Amino acid sequence: MGLLADSYGRRIKSMRISITDKCNFRCTYCMPAEGLPWLKKAEILSYEEIERIARVAVGIGIEQIRLTGGEPLVRRDVPDLVR
Repeated sequence: MGLLADSYGRRIKSMRISITDKCNFRCTYCMPAEGLPWLKKAEILSYEEIERIARVAVGIGIEQIRLTGGEPLVRRDVPDLVR
């Protein structure tokens, strides 16, 4: 597979993977006053799906992956994901 590039021909070297929508804060930046419904567990990427996405991304030239979400550290398997 070839390397990823944007519409200007610049090489794409990084990506973000949102691993949760959960967050233990209620910052007005992200969360409206009325709140938001949480996704069901089945709708959130599994550990295996995240690992597969990361491996495929590295295989096509991605050098940096940021784990994002609501607050990624509320996810119990984060230590295993970053190893």
